[in-house]
Amino acid sequence: MDIIIILQYFFSFLLIWQFVGYSTLMGIIALKSKPENRDYNYQPFVSIIVPAYNEEAVIGGRIENLLNLDYPNDKYEILVVDDGSTDNTAGVVKKKMEEQHQLEVRLIKNVERKGKASAVTLGKGYARGSIVLITDANSSYDENVLKEMMLHFKNPKVGAVSGRYIISNTTGSLTSSEAFYWEIEHISLLGESRLDSVSTVIGTISAWRKELLKSEAKTITEDLDSTIQVRRKGYKIKYEPNAVVYETSATTTKDQITQRKRTSLGTIQNMFKHWRYFIVPNDWYSLVIFPSHKALTMFSSFILMAIPVSYVVVGDIKMACIHFFLTLFVFSSLVGLLLHFKSKLINEVKITNFSITSIPKITYYVLLNEYLILLAWKDFVLGRYSVLWEKTESTR
Repeated sequence: MDIIIILQYFFSFLLIWQFVGYSTLMGIIALKSKPENRDYNYQPFVSIIVPAYNEEAVIGGRIENLLNLDYPNDKYEILVVDDGSTDNTAGVVKKKMEEQHQLEVRLIKNVERKGKASAVTLGKGYARGSIVLITDANSSYDENVLKEMMLHFKNPKVGAVSGRYIISNTTGSLTSSEAFYWEIEHISLLGESRLDSVSTVIGTISAWRKELLKSEAKTITEDLDSTIQVRRKGYKIKYEPNAVVYETSATTTKDQITQRKRTSLGTIQNMFKHWRYFIVPNDWYSLVIFPSHKALTMFSSFILMAIPVSYVVVGDIKMACIHFFLTLFVFSSLVGLLLHFKSKLINEVKITNFSITSIPKITYYVLLNEYLILLAWKDFVLGRYSVLWEKTESTR
């Protein structure tokens, strides 16, 4: 029985570390780090690639958003890759190309739908820029995105840069919980970037040195795969909190599962694909960042289920209560510290306020994510997944 009790506390440590401990540590690192020097005169030519599949409803507004970025018109281009759309996506893009003459907008067509990774690779082949920026058709950028992200590439050791992701619709229960999740992610990404590299770029606002970007067609989440590849080559992946992308979050449970399950599937796939890199860690990314932020998350559902099972096996109610309330106390204490860091590190764009009434909504969101991780493992083991992204209509 002693070994089971030891496992109980070890499992509790893992869960606390995953949900609040790691983010708290990253918050400390972010607060203690000195700001980096910023040279806004560094303005390399950028190729913005927008993979699109049946995005007729949003692609026009997306192009308008990209045309109005605060960056010299002769220093960037927009490449829309139509990945086998069956609607009028191409027609809308062509109309936008005819309407404006100040900035180059090009349409590249995949006759057959092959997925985002293939679309990115196709667009990269036409890109004239030394830096390639990947984005989605249903996102919206702040006008200073290019100016803030590009300055990092002055450092030859930086291979990629990620911007900050913010949920634009936060009135619903699911969307407000996801917005809170992304604020905690913001803290983690800040600390990771200062320590070494971010665990993964945000797919809709990720910039890369063109020669380093290699999107493999069979990859589910090409952004995570590319992040690991670039880090393995010795380059850093930085986070730029002043480069903000806004996106509508899925408002239904079904769409949330579709989105998040795909992300989990991609993480599992990359864990197995790059296992040799992580089995013998040689940097902070492979030693702490990826295992804590990505890999451990994929096992949290099993750990959560193991703890109540261990209570039953031990059969000691007093022991179970001591373990439960001690775990709850440590967890709550770290939540309080993390919320303090949140108030320090998120002051210019404040979206959510944590309160007692938020607990049921956030708990539901967490349990939903734990459930879809189990679904992801099931689909991965059975081979029931595709590289083609599933559109969630509530995000359009």
